Amino acid sequence: MTRRETLLRVHRDNGCIFTLTLTLDPEGGDRGITFTEFYDYGPLGDDPGREYGYSVHAPYDAMETLADHYALDAPGSAADRLVEALRTLVQDGDRLGLKGNQHRVLEGFEVAGVPATTSVWSWIND
Repeated sequence: MTRRETLLRVHRDNGCIFTLTLTLDPEGGDRGITFTEFYDYGPLGDDPGREYGYSVHAPYDAMETLADHYALDAPGSAADRLVEALRTLVQDGDRLGLKGNQHRVLEGFEVAGVPATTSVWSWIND
């Protein structure tokens, strides 16, 4: 069963809804663990709106390695430990620049020795 957790959600003064999420999908293969930094700009004046997402992906089978890297002695399942550890890691994530959280999480995954990839997604309302 896929698990999606919102780690941080902020409605910015400029109308942007900024979110940091973690998706854990046992059927996701090499993208079974996905952290996403997401910007949702709704329509405003002549601007029809747009969305941007910057993700870090890791294999689902790296869950235990990542949980141990971030929260070795914490109680709970590997998934629970990883979610709470990343929630703590990005609690100040709204203050980082564009892709700042993506880079922060990617660096942690790499330090843990987990093969990670990144992706960028965008949508612009025409």
